Formats: sequence, C-alpha cells, structure tokens
Amino acid sequence: MCFSATASFAAAAVLIPAGAYCIKKSSELSQPYWALAMLPMLFGLQQLLEGGVWVTLQSGEAAYTHGFALGFLLFSHVFWLCWVPYSSYLTELSPRLRRLFLLIAAFGLLFGVFMYVPLLFNADWLTVSIVKHSIRYELKLVFDSFVSQRLVTAVYAAVILVPLMLSSDAYHRMLGALVLLSGLVTGVFFGWVFISVWCYFAALISLYIFFMIYRSVTAKRLAGTAS
Repeated sequence: MCFSATASFAAAAVLIPAGAYCIKKSSELSQPYWALAMLPMLFGLQQLLEGGVWVTLQSGEAAYTHGFALGFLLFSHVFWLCWVPYSSYLTELSPRLRRLFLLIAAFGLLFGVFMYVPLLFNADWLTVSIVKHSIRYELKLVFDSFVSQRLVTAVYAAVILVPLMLSSDAYHRMLGALVLLSGLVTGVFFGWVFISVWCYFAALISLYIFFMIYRSVTAKRLAGTAS
C-alpha cells in the first residue's frame, strides 16, 4: 500500500471482514457474483502483504522484503489480470461478450505469467524502495527490450477495464468507472509509484462491492416479502 504500514494493515482490517460478508451473502443472489464478491477479501490479503513490505523495508530485512513483494506482485501482475475479467464473464448474459471476457481472462493469465514468473528466478529483476512516503516496485520484464513500459501499462489497464466497462451488469460498469478514475488520478499524481498506489485505491474501491451485495440482498428480501 502507499503512505505507511499502518494504512495497509488498516485497509486489510476493513476489507477482509467486508469480503467475508460479500462471499457469504453472494450465495443468496440469483446471478453468480461469487467471484466479484471475493475481491474485497483478496485485496485485503494483498494489503497485508504490502504491510509486510513496509515493515521489512523499514527494518532492513531485505530477504523478507523480497518475499512479501513477490506475494504482493502475484496479485497485481497475475491474479487481477485473470480474476477481474473472469468475474465479468460469470455474470455476463450476452454470449458474444462472454466469449470475449473469457478470452481476455485467458490472455490476462498468460500476460501475467510472462511478467511474473521470471521474477522468481532473477532476484535482481525486482527492486523495492520507499519513495516520497510510498512503495516503489521497479521490475525488469522479459519484453522490456522491444515493448515500452507505457504499452505494457496500457495493455494491463485494458485487460482489467474492458470487461468491466463493457459488461451488461451495471455494478461491473460502475466498478470499472471507479477503477478507471483511480488509475487516471494515480497516473497524474503518483506516477513514480503507480503499482502500489493504484492497487491501494482499487482495494478501497472494492468496498463498493460490499454496498452492491448488501443492496442486492436487501432488494431480493424485500421482493420476497412483498410477494
């Protein structure tokens, strides 16, 4: 997370129980929202890992910092790239869009694996530091020699945002709009620590899913009572 270990751990303390509620209540809904419902808890776990990055960076335990950073990046560079489009696939009603979202999820997984797996075998490809009260992850990627970092960032953003923004489900579209806005704000004001800050903002935004699940469950119960 950005700003401090306390902020990361505080975010995790809110997100994990909120996510547990979302997962439990999503079973009461007619549409398969379970994948979307898991996002707050998973973001909470990611924030716990970044809290570990903060603590070990400040104590100078480089080996532990590297391990926590790899855990954090497993979420940011692999898991979100397949899980977010897959959650859109599950709730999508259009067969054409379902095929597209599933294809994007598969591409996201492969794209993420190509970015992440080499980091496991090349420790010097990942540098973690504190810059202006935020954590900076500097990564070397296997395609750095022929693909610009801006293009990589654009492809990453497209994998996350296209399924959300094109979804027939209004909740997914709203979530996509919030994530897009947070990405633009992060790029403008926190570009030097983009990975950490955008993930933190996205984690906070995932609390929207709590509102969505609560509202949907309440509406369904009221409809059942009225009938």
